[in-house]
This record gives sequence, structure tokens and C-alpha cells, in this order.
Amino acid sequence: MEEDMDNGELIRDLAEENQTRKILEILNECADIEEAKKKVKELLNK
Repeated sequence: MEEDMDNGELIRDLAEENQTRKILEILNECADIEEAKKKVKELLNK
């Protein structure tokens, strides 16, 4: 049971890290903050 919890925590941590990477990539691609906000909102609404 504890191993399942550890695996779940690992999956959650990896998902959060990947989401952060996607947001950073969006920020680097955008011309301004408004475009970045729009794209991040779209990402979160998927």
C-alpha cells in the first residue's frame, strides 16, 4: 500500500514538473504578457 502512495506522489510530482516546463516554454514563445496569459489559461482548461 505504501508503495502505491509513493508511486502516486511520484506521478503527481512529475505531472507538476511537466506543467511547469510547458508554462516556461509558453512564456519564452510569447511576445507579451497578455499572449502568455491567454496561452497558459488555454493550457489549464484542457
